[in-house]
Amino acid sequence: MDQAAGEIKSGSYNVAHPDGITFEDFLGVCLETTGGAGRPVWVDPSVLIGNGVKQWTELPLWRTHSGVWSVDSSRAAAAGLRCRPLPETIRDTWSWLQNDRPVDHPRWAEHGIDPEKEAKILASL
Repeated sequence: MDQAAGEIKSGSYNVAHPDGITFEDFLGVCLETTGGAGRPVWVDPSVLIGNGVKQWTELPLWRTHSGVWSVDSSRAAAAGLRCRPLPETIRDTWSWLQNDRPVDHPRWAEHGIDPEKEAKILASL
């Protein structure tokens, strides 16, 4: 934020990109930036829920709870929040992931969907 420490106001700030970025845009930039050959397949959440896909862990950033992604960051923007361009953030994050393992966590192996489970869901579409 652009304020001096003595000027910072207390309280809660929702820190999210103030311009709003769709998940489709996010994935598109991820694929372009990383050189990935994946192709997003959009399905109704009921299909994933019906196949027992765990939100957030088996399918990162997937949440169906009402309001999860409805975040008003106008207060943070008014206080000086500035977001880097999405491609720059993804490029730097990808570089970091290629060179270092993120923080070790006891549930590390629980993240990501089993390829057989994913193939079964895709075949059912």
